[in-house]
Amino acid sequence: MSPETAMRRRRSARPLDPLPLPGRVAATCGLLLALLAPDAVAAQPQAAETLAAEGAEAAPEVEPILPEEGLLRPETWVSLFDQLLAKTVDYAPRLFAALIVFLVFWILSGVARRLIRTVVGRTKASPALVNILSRLARYTILILGGIMAISQAGFAVGPLLASVSVLGLAVGLAAQDSLSNLVAGLTILWDRPFSLGDRVTLDDTYGEVTDISIRTTTVRTPSHRELIIPNQEVITNTIINHSRTTDLRLDIALGIGYGEDFDEARRVLIEAAEGSDHTDPERPVKVVMTELADSSVNLELRVWIKDPHKEKPAGFDLLERAKKALDGAGIEIPFPQRVLHLESSPAEPLPLHVVRAERFEA
Repeated sequence: MSPETAMRRRRSARPLDPLPLPGRVAATCGLLLALLAPDAVAAQPQAAETLAAEGAEAAPEVEPILPEEGLLRPETWVSLFDQLLAKTVDYAPRLFAALIVFLVFWILSGVARRLIRTVVGRTKASPALVNILSRLARYTILILGGIMAISQAGFAVGPLLASVSVLGLAVGLAAQDSLSNLVAGLTILWDRPFSLGDRVTLDDTYGEVTDISIRTTTVRTPSHRELIIPNQEVITNTIINHSRTTDLRLDIALGIGYGEDFDEARRVLIEAAEGSDHTDPERPVKVVMTELADSSVNLELRVWIKDPHKEKPAGFDLLERAKKALDGAGIEIPFPQRVLHLESSPAEPLPLHVVRAERFEA
Protein backbone atom coordinates (compact mmCIF):
# COMPACT_ATOMS: atom_id res chain seq x y z
CA MET A 1 0.00 0.00 0.00
CA SER A 2 1.39 3.32 -1.03
CA PRO A 3 1.67 6.26 1.37
CA GLU A 4 -0.90 8.24 -0.61
CA THR A 5 -3.44 5.40 -0.29
CA ALA A 6 -2.87 5.19 3.48
CA MET A 7 -3.32 8.95 3.86
CA ARG A 8 -6.60 8.80 1.94
CA ARG A 9 -7.93 5.97 4.16
CA ARG A 10 -7.02 7.84 7.37
CA ARG A 11 -8.66 10.97 6.02
CA SER A 12 -11.80 9.08 5.01
CA ALA A 13 -11.93 7.30 8.41
CA ARG A 14 -11.76 10.63 10.38
CA PRO A 15 -15.27 11.69 11.45
CA LEU A 16 -16.63 14.87 9.94
CA ASP A 17 -17.35 17.92 12.19
CA PRO A 18 -20.99 18.77 12.75
CA LEU A 19 -20.31 22.12 11.06
CA PRO A 20 -17.30 22.38 8.73
CA LEU A 21 -14.80 25.18 9.13
CA PRO A 22 -16.20 27.50 6.45
CA GLY A 23 -19.62 27.18 8.03
CA ARG A 24 -18.25 28.05 11.45
CA VAL A 25 -16.55 31.13 9.98
CA ALA A 26 -19.78 32.22 8.35
CA ALA A 27 -21.73 31.69 11.57
CA THR A 28 -19.16 33.70 13.55
CA CYS A 29 -19.35 36.61 11.12
CA GLY A 30 -23.13 36.48 11.22
CA LEU A 31 -23.13 36.61 15.03
CA LEU A 32 -20.73 39.57 15.03
CA LEU A 33 -22.88 41.40 12.51
CA ALA A 34 -25.97 40.71 14.61
CA LEU A 35 -24.32 42.27 17.65
CA LEU A 36 -22.98 45.35 15.89
CA ALA A 37 -25.71 45.95 13.33
CA PRO A 38 -28.87 44.06 14.25
CA ASP A 39 -31.07 45.95 11.79
CA ALA A 40 -28.90 45.10 8.83
CA VAL A 41 -28.72 41.44 9.75
CA ALA A 42 -32.48 41.30 10.32
CA ALA A 43 -33.02 42.76 6.87
CA GLN A 44 -31.08 39.94 5.22
CA PRO A 45 -31.68 36.75 7.22
CA GLN A 46 -31.93 34.56 4.16
CA ALA A 47 -28.54 35.68 2.91
CA ALA A 48 -26.87 34.66 6.15
CA GLU A 49 -28.61 31.28 6.13
CA THR A 50 -27.67 30.72 2.48
CA LEU A 51 -24.06 31.57 3.24
CA ALA A 52 -23.92 29.07 6.07
CA ALA A 53 -25.65 26.37 3.98
CA GLU A 54 -23.37 26.89 1.03
CA GLY A 55 -20.35 26.72 3.31
CA ALA A 56 -21.58 23.46 4.79
CA GLU A 57 -22.28 21.90 1.37
CA ALA A 58 -19.02 23.01 -0.17
CA ALA A 59 -16.91 21.90 2.76
CA PRO A 60 -15.68 18.56 1.27
CA GLU A 61 -14.50 20.28 -1.93
CA VAL A 62 -12.86 23.41 -0.41
CA GLU A 63 -9.49 23.32 1.23
CA PRO A 64 -9.80 24.18 4.99
CA ILE A 65 -8.55 27.63 6.08
CA LEU A 66 -7.74 29.02 9.51
CA PRO A 67 -10.41 31.05 11.34
CA GLU A 68 -8.03 33.96 11.68
CA GLU A 69 -7.71 34.16 7.92
CA GLY A 70 -11.52 34.41 7.65
CA LEU A 71 -11.85 37.18 10.24
CA LEU A 72 -9.04 39.15 8.66
CA ARG A 73 -10.60 39.20 5.24
CA PRO A 74 -11.11 42.82 4.08
CA GLU A 75 -14.63 42.11 2.91
CA THR A 76 -15.79 41.30 6.47
CA TRP A 77 -14.56 44.56 7.98
CA VAL A 78 -15.78 46.61 5.04
CA SER A 79 -19.26 45.19 5.58
CA LEU A 80 -19.13 45.94 9.30
CA PHE A 81 -17.94 49.48 8.66
CA ASP A 82 -20.71 50.08 6.12
CA GLN A 83 -23.38 48.94 8.56
CA LEU A 84 -21.97 51.03 11.41
CA LEU A 85 -21.83 54.03 9.12
CA ALA A 86 -25.45 53.46 8.16
CA LYS A 87 -26.40 53.32 11.84
CA THR A 88 -24.55 56.55 12.52
CA VAL A 89 -26.26 58.26 9.61
CA ASP A 90 -29.65 57.11 10.89
CA TYR A 91 -29.02 58.41 14.44
CA ALA A 92 -27.16 61.58 13.45
CA PRO A 93 -30.28 63.80 13.16
CA ARG A 94 -31.56 62.69 16.58
CA LEU A 95 -28.19 63.22 18.24
CA PHE A 96 -27.83 66.62 16.62
CA ALA A 97 -31.32 67.64 17.78
CA ALA A 98 -30.56 66.45 21.32
CA LEU A 99 -27.35 68.47 21.34
CA ILE A 100 -29.20 71.58 20.17
CA VAL A 101 -31.85 71.14 22.90
CA PHE A 102 -29.25 70.80 25.65
CA LEU A 103 -27.31 73.79 24.30
CA VAL A 104 -30.46 75.94 24.43
CA PHE A 105 -31.12 74.94 28.04
CA TRP A 106 -27.47 75.62 28.90
CA ILE A 107 -27.85 79.18 27.63
CA LEU A 108 -31.15 79.58 29.49
CA SER A 109 -29.52 78.43 32.74
CA GLY A 110 -26.87 81.14 32.45
CA VAL A 111 -29.50 83.79 31.72
CA ALA A 112 -31.62 82.65 34.68
CA ARG A 113 -28.60 82.74 36.99
CA ARG A 114 -27.74 86.32 36.05
CA LEU A 115 -31.40 87.37 36.27
CA ILE A 116 -31.81 85.96 39.78
CA ARG A 117 -28.59 87.64 40.91
CA THR A 118 -29.90 90.97 39.64
CA VAL A 119 -33.47 90.73 40.93
CA VAL A 120 -32.78 89.14 44.32
CA GLY A 121 -29.76 91.37 44.82
CA ARG A 122 -32.04 94.43 44.72
CA THR A 123 -33.97 93.12 47.74
CA LYS A 124 -30.86 93.46 49.94
CA ALA A 125 -30.78 89.72 50.48
CA SER A 126 -27.62 88.16 51.82
CA PRO A 127 -24.96 87.21 49.24
CA ALA A 128 -25.14 83.60 50.42
CA LEU A 129 -28.86 83.43 49.63
CA VAL A 130 -28.35 85.02 46.20
CA ASN A 131 -25.66 82.47 45.39
CA ILE A 132 -27.78 79.52 46.55
CA LEU A 133 -30.88 80.60 44.61
CA SER A 134 -28.92 81.29 41.42
CA ARG A 135 -27.21 77.89 41.55
CA LEU A 136 -30.47 76.12 42.32
CA ALA A 137 -32.16 77.72 39.31
CA ARG A 138 -29.26 76.88 37.02
CA TYR A 139 -29.04 73.22 38.03
CA THR A 140 -32.81 72.80 37.78
CA ILE A 141 -32.83 74.12 34.21
CA LEU A 142 -29.85 71.95 33.26
CA ILE A 143 -31.55 68.83 34.62
CA LEU A 144 -34.70 69.60 32.63
CA GLY A 145 -32.58 70.19 29.54
CA GLY A 146 -30.80 66.87 30.00
CA ILE A 147 -34.09 65.00 30.31
CA MET A 148 -35.48 66.62 27.16
CA ALA A 149 -32.24 65.94 25.28
CA ILE A 150 -32.36 62.25 26.23
CA SER A 151 -35.96 62.07 25.08
CA GLN A 152 -35.09 63.81 21.81
CA ALA A 153 -32.33 61.26 21.19
CA GLY A 154 -34.93 58.48 21.20
CA PHE A 155 -34.35 56.98 24.63
CA ALA A 156 -37.15 56.16 27.07
CA VAL A 157 -37.32 58.81 29.80
CA GLY A 158 -40.16 57.29 31.83
CA PRO A 159 -38.13 54.57 33.59
CA LEU A 160 -35.37 57.08 34.33
CA LEU A 161 -37.80 59.53 35.93
CA ALA A 162 -39.41 56.76 37.95
CA SER A 163 -36.03 55.63 39.28
CA VAL A 164 -35.04 59.19 40.16
CA SER A 165 -38.36 59.74 41.95
CA VAL A 166 -37.98 56.61 44.05
CA LEU A 167 -34.39 57.53 44.88
CA GLY A 168 -35.40 61.07 45.83
CA LEU A 169 -38.18 59.78 48.09
CA ALA A 170 -35.79 57.42 49.87
CA VAL A 171 -33.20 60.15 50.36
CA GLY A 172 -35.86 62.56 51.61
CA LEU A 173 -37.13 60.14 54.23
CA ALA A 174 -33.61 59.28 55.38
CA ALA A 175 -32.47 62.91 55.61
CA GLN A 176 -35.64 64.52 56.94
CA ASP A 177 -33.86 66.45 59.71
CA SER A 178 -31.16 67.67 57.36
CA LEU A 179 -33.74 68.87 54.85
CA SER A 180 -35.63 70.74 57.57
CA ASN A 181 -32.39 72.47 58.55
CA LEU A 182 -31.79 73.36 54.90
CA VAL A 183 -35.23 74.94 54.59
CA ALA A 184 -34.69 76.77 57.88
CA GLY A 185 -31.34 78.03 56.60
CA LEU A 186 -32.98 79.42 53.47
CA THR A 187 -35.59 81.10 55.69
CA ILE A 188 -32.89 82.73 57.82
CA LEU A 189 -30.98 83.91 54.76
CA TRP A 190 -34.19 85.35 53.28
CA ASP A 191 -35.68 86.98 56.40
CA ARG A 192 -32.29 88.03 57.80
CA PRO A 193 -33.24 88.28 61.50
CA PHE A 194 -29.54 88.74 62.18
CA SER A 195 -26.29 89.17 60.30
CA LEU A 196 -22.67 88.29 60.86
CA GLY A 197 -21.31 90.19 63.85
CA ASP A 198 -24.70 90.81 65.48
CA ARG A 199 -25.10 90.19 69.20
CA VAL A 200 -28.13 87.98 69.71
CA THR A 201 -29.89 85.91 72.33
CA LEU A 202 -31.07 82.57 70.95
CA ASP A 203 -33.09 80.62 73.49
CA ASP A 204 -31.16 81.94 76.53
CA THR A 205 -27.86 81.78 74.62
CA TYR A 206 -26.15 85.16 74.31
CA GLY A 207 -23.28 85.77 71.94
CA GLU A 208 -22.01 87.11 68.64
CA VAL A 209 -23.01 85.52 65.33
CA THR A 210 -19.82 84.36 63.62
CA ASP A 211 -21.16 82.15 60.83
CA ILE A 212 -24.45 81.50 59.01
CA SER A 213 -24.50 78.41 56.81
CA ILE A 214 -27.28 76.59 55.03
CA ARG A 215 -27.60 74.08 57.90
CA THR A 216 -26.29 75.71 61.09
CA THR A 217 -25.66 79.03 62.81
CA THR A 218 -22.54 79.59 64.92
CA VAL A 219 -22.62 81.88 67.96
CA ARG A 220 -19.57 82.84 70.04
CA THR A 221 -20.39 83.43 73.71
CA PRO A 222 -18.60 86.04 75.89
CA SER A 223 -16.46 83.18 77.22
CA HIS A 224 -15.34 82.49 73.59
CA ARG A 225 -17.21 79.22 73.24
CA GLU A 226 -18.38 78.38 69.74
CA LEU A 227 -21.97 77.13 69.80
CA ILE A 228 -23.15 75.49 66.56
CA ILE A 229 -26.95 75.59 66.56
CA PRO A 230 -29.11 73.80 63.92
CA ASN A 231 -31.13 76.29 61.91
CA GLN A 232 -34.35 74.44 62.70
CA GLU A 233 -33.88 75.27 66.39
CA VAL A 234 -32.97 78.86 65.58
CA ILE A 235 -36.19 79.70 63.74
CA THR A 236 -38.45 77.89 66.23
CA ASN A 237 -37.19 79.92 69.24
CA THR A 238 -37.34 83.58 70.17
CA ILE A 239 -34.53 85.66 68.67
CA ILE A 240 -33.40 88.86 70.38
CA ASN A 241 -31.08 90.92 68.19
CA HIS A 242 -29.28 93.40 70.44
CA SER A 243 -27.38 94.95 67.53
CA ARG A 244 -30.52 96.22 65.81
CA THR A 245 -31.18 98.63 68.72
CA THR A 246 -29.98 102.22 68.31
CA ASP A 247 -30.62 103.08 71.98
CA LEU A 248 -30.93 100.74 74.93
CA ARG A 249 -32.23 101.00 78.48
CA LEU A 250 -31.10 98.60 81.18
CA ASP A 251 -33.58 97.60 83.89
CA ILE A 252 -31.76 96.32 86.97
CA ALA A 253 -33.87 94.64 89.67
CA LEU A 254 -32.97 95.32 93.32
CA GLY A 255 -34.59 94.87 96.72
CA ILE A 256 -34.47 96.70 100.08
CA GLY A 257 -35.88 95.83 103.47
CA TYR A 258 -39.30 96.94 104.63
CA GLY A 259 -37.73 99.07 107.33
CA GLU A 260 -35.52 101.07 104.95
CA ASP A 261 -36.21 104.56 103.59
CA PHE A 262 -37.30 104.31 99.97
CA ASP A 263 -36.46 107.93 99.10
CA GLU A 264 -32.94 107.57 100.47
CA ALA A 265 -32.44 104.34 98.55
CA ARG A 266 -33.64 105.99 95.35
CA ARG A 267 -31.27 108.94 95.80
CA VAL A 268 -28.30 106.68 96.45
CA LEU A 269 -29.01 104.49 93.42
CA ILE A 270 -29.45 107.45 91.07
CA GLU A 271 -26.14 108.97 92.15
CA ALA A 272 -24.38 105.65 91.69
CA ALA A 273 -25.79 105.15 88.18
CA GLU A 274 -24.97 108.67 87.05
CA GLY A 275 -21.34 108.10 88.00
CA SER A 276 -20.96 105.24 85.51
CA ASP A 277 -19.16 105.83 82.22
CA HIS A 278 -21.82 103.77 80.42
CA THR A 279 -24.75 105.99 81.45
CA ASP A 280 -26.18 108.37 78.84
CA PRO A 281 -26.02 111.82 80.47
CA GLU A 282 -28.78 113.19 78.23
CA ARG A 283 -31.42 110.86 79.66
CA PRO A 284 -32.56 110.76 83.28
CA VAL A 285 -31.96 107.80 85.57
CA LYS A 286 -35.08 106.51 87.32
CA VAL A 287 -35.77 104.23 90.28
CA VAL A 288 -39.30 102.82 90.58
CA MET A 289 -40.95 100.50 93.07
CA THR A 290 -42.22 97.39 91.30
CA GLU A 291 -43.44 95.02 94.01
CA LEU A 292 -43.99 94.52 97.72
CA ALA A 293 -42.67 91.00 97.96
CA ASP A 294 -42.62 88.57 100.90
CA SER A 295 -39.16 89.52 102.10
CA SER A 296 -38.31 92.81 100.37
CA VAL A 297 -39.50 95.93 98.65
CA ASN A 298 -38.51 95.35 95.03
CA LEU A 299 -37.08 98.25 93.04
CA GLU A 300 -35.98 98.70 89.45
CA LEU A 301 -33.08 100.88 88.39
CA ARG A 302 -33.66 102.16 84.83
CA VAL A 303 -30.60 103.51 83.04
CA TRP A 304 -30.10 104.49 79.39
CA ILE A 305 -26.62 103.56 78.19
CA LYS A 306 -24.47 105.24 75.55
CA ASP A 307 -23.43 102.22 73.47
CA PRO A 308 -25.99 99.42 72.97
CA HIS A 309 -23.15 97.12 71.89
CA LYS A 310 -21.81 97.24 75.46
CA GLU A 311 -24.98 95.97 77.10
CA LYS A 312 -23.34 93.26 79.17
CA PRO A 313 -20.38 95.32 80.50
CA ALA A 314 -22.70 98.21 81.33
CA GLY A 315 -25.06 95.91 83.23
CA PHE A 316 -22.24 94.43 85.27
CA ASP A 317 -20.87 97.87 86.15
CA LEU A 318 -24.24 99.33 87.19
CA LEU A 319 -25.12 96.32 89.34
CA GLU A 320 -21.80 96.54 91.14
CA ARG A 321 -22.20 100.28 91.74
CA ALA A 322 -25.73 99.81 93.09
CA LYS A 323 -24.60 97.18 95.60
CA LYS A 324 -21.73 99.31 96.86
CA ALA A 325 -23.93 102.41 97.13
CA LEU A 326 -26.59 100.64 99.21
CA ASP A 327 -23.98 99.10 101.47
CA GLY A 328 -22.29 102.47 101.92
CA ALA A 329 -25.58 104.09 102.93
CA GLY A 330 -26.38 101.30 105.38
CA ILE A 331 -29.44 100.20 103.43
CA GLU A 332 -30.16 96.51 103.85
CA ILE A 333 -30.60 94.22 100.88
CA PRO A 334 -32.65 91.48 102.57
CA PHE A 335 -32.49 87.77 102.03
CA PRO A 336 -35.68 85.64 102.05
CA GLN A 337 -37.18 85.63 105.56
CA ARG A 338 -40.53 85.02 107.26
CA VAL A 339 -42.12 86.38 110.44
CA LEU A 340 -44.00 83.80 112.56
CA HIS A 341 -46.68 84.82 115.10
CA LEU A 342 -47.28 82.18 117.81
CA GLU A 343 -50.42 82.59 119.91
CA SER A 344 -50.77 81.22 123.48
CA SER A 345 -52.98 81.96 126.53
CA PRO A 346 -51.46 83.85 129.54
CA ALA A 347 -52.22 80.91 131.85
CA GLU A 348 -50.35 78.45 129.65
CA PRO A 349 -47.24 80.07 128.20
CA LEU A 350 -45.68 78.49 125.17
CA PRO A 351 -42.90 76.11 126.25
CA LEU A 352 -39.59 76.89 124.63
CA HIS A 353 -36.52 74.70 124.70
CA VAL A 354 -33.16 76.11 123.63
CA VAL A 355 -30.89 73.51 122.12
CA ARG A 356 -27.25 74.34 121.74
CA ALA A 357 -25.12 72.51 119.26
CA GLU A 358 -22.01 70.94 120.63
CA ARG A 359 -18.80 71.27 118.69
CA PHE A 360 -16.77 68.21 117.98
CA GLU A 361 -13.16 68.53 117.11
CA ALA A 362 -11.65 65.97 114.81
